Amino acid sequence: MKQKIIRADFYAFRNEEWFQLFTEFHDLVVKYNPSALNIAELWVTFLILYADADTAMEIIRKSADTVLMLEADHVRDRTFRGFSDAVKSARNHFDPQKRAAAEQLTILFDHFGNLAQKAPNEETAGIYNLLQELNGAYADRVALLSLTDWTAQLAADNAAYEALVKNRNTEVASRSKLQMKNIRREVQDVYYKIVERIEATMTLNSEAPPFTDFVNELNAFLKRYADTLAQRRGKKGTKQQDETE
Repeated sequence: MKQKIIRADFYAFRNEEWFQLFTEFHDLVVKYNPSALNIAELWVTFLILYADADTAMEIIRKSADTVLMLEADHVRDRTFRGFSDAVKSARNHFDPQKRAAAEQLTILFDHFGNLAQKAPNEETAGIYNLLQELNGAYADRVALLSLTDWTAQLAADNAAYEALVKNRNTEVASRSKLQMKNIRREVQDVYYKIVERIEATMTLNSEAPPFTDFVNELNAFLKRYADTLAQRRGKKGTKQQDETE
């Protein structure tokens, strides 16, 4: 009876779990030795493609910065508007000195305009320049109105957004032309060739080590991934070819 390797539905896996699955496969082959499994030449091809997949996955992970940038931009917009509203509110303060300070700060804010509505890069520069004034020539008015916490928060939010922009720019500058969809197909193609080679070798001698142990371990984690996929799809069972012939 020849033991069969489970046929997994690789195309249904998300990129992260797909890459983790093939990382486990990589580690398993290394454990049992490609030469001992009679797949040495195919393994060289797999390693090249696996490295490409690793690079592509890194790009995908970094692209999450785009979403974080949008969130960070909304945060600093809210802080800017809150700061501006606090200044305007202080114009009605009962203390004449504080009313005067608020009027002067309002003129400063009006000079810069509604930075929250400006283009992201223009907003970053505008907030930076506004903070230079607030922490410099207008620092005494800000302190008088107890608004220094607003300047600190606006500076922190602006810096957080700018840091994400720099990370994304680094990503774009080093972006690979590799396409994950194509890489996945190429990795899977060489994987199937490896499986065919192993099964063909086992046809000649199914009991020859290390094939039996290797296939048992491979099937174990393939079944685990298949079960996870089935649960996500809301199915009770999995369609696997794990029977023996």
